[in-house]
Amino acid sequence: MNFVRSKEMKIELEPEQEEMLSSKETIRKIIAKHPKTVLAFDVYEKEDLIGFVLVHRFAKRKYFLWEYAIDIKFQNRHKGTQALKEFIAFMKNNYDVTEITTTYIYGNEHAKYIYEKVGFIETDVVDEPDCHEVNMVYHV
Repeated sequence: MNFVRSKEMKIELEPEQEEMLSSKETIRKIIAKHPKTVLAFDVYEKEDLIGFVLVHRFAKRKYFLWEYAIDIKFQNRHKGTQALKEFIAFMKNNYDVTEITTTYIYGNEHAKYIYEKVGFIETDVVDEPDCHEVNMVYHV
């Protein structure tokens, strides 16, 4: 897999998947507003654009996996798990990352499965009136 810096999310998703991510316009604004702490990457397998990753540095050598998605044409082919494993290695080798945190919406069993398969561990659950998320961490 290759990870190419990006200024926007170009992949396509199912409508219900789009609801779990920030809008493409919001992602563009986040990338533009935080050039020193936010990194965005298009994920390529050979010449195919298969995914998108957005991370935010919140401390020295620590990043939050803010957005992660695989294009609808490449889903259910184990590409998401493989791309995430390779992305973690890429971040370690190129940005000296020691920790990556993320969240997923409580009940999103597919996200939970992928994150746990890669090695993320659950740290806690936020269950408030307007927020139902599971926090996870990966120690690189």
